[in-house]
Amino acid sequence: MERDCLIVHGVAANLHECLFTISDSSQMHICGKCNNMTNVMQRSVQGGKARGPYCRFCESVENIVKVNVYMVQSYYAMSSSACAYLLSLTLRFASV
Repeated sequence: MERDCLIVHGVAANLHECLFTISDSSQMHICGKCNNMTNVMQRSVQGGKARGPYCRFCESVENIVKVNVYMVQSYYAMSSSACAYLLSLTLRFASV
């Protein structure tokens, strides 16, 4: 039965359904300039403090995009950054 499901719906559609639609989905902020994962953090700005997505590599808040990712992918990205590995993600926008 599972084999027939994979054949009919395709492996990619089935993985997307299992990991994203049925399971937990997550959101991640990515800098559009340097393609690195950004953090939501509190930082000092002129006139006080601000909280929001901020890229430490570009030192800017511009061109930051929020994308939907699998929870497994988000967990891997956080674990890798904790071990001081730099993840560079390529953004591709689908034409509507």
